Amino acid sequence: MLALTLICLFSVAVVATGLSLLDSWLRGSSAYRVLKRERALIDAGFVPQVHAHELRLRKSPRRTVASASRPAARRALLPTFETAA
Repeated sequence: MLALTLICLFSVAVVATGLSLLDSWLRGSSAYRVLKRERALIDAGFVPQVHAHELRLRKSPRRTVASASRPAARRALLPTFETAA
């Protein structure tokens, strides 16, 4: 009985491993075909267009009290005057 249980567990592990390897192979070959097609298009002179969901919009930089109080920020904001001596 114990041997039959171990054989069943081993068989399930083998089948699961085989299915996992098959899935990885299918995904990898699909990705490889996509990369080869994109490379052929780039070699032909086409520029790939980035999908809208892959773009990240930049946030406008917000002025905070901490950034305004830094010496470099204060120097950049204040106009410089030359004093006549």
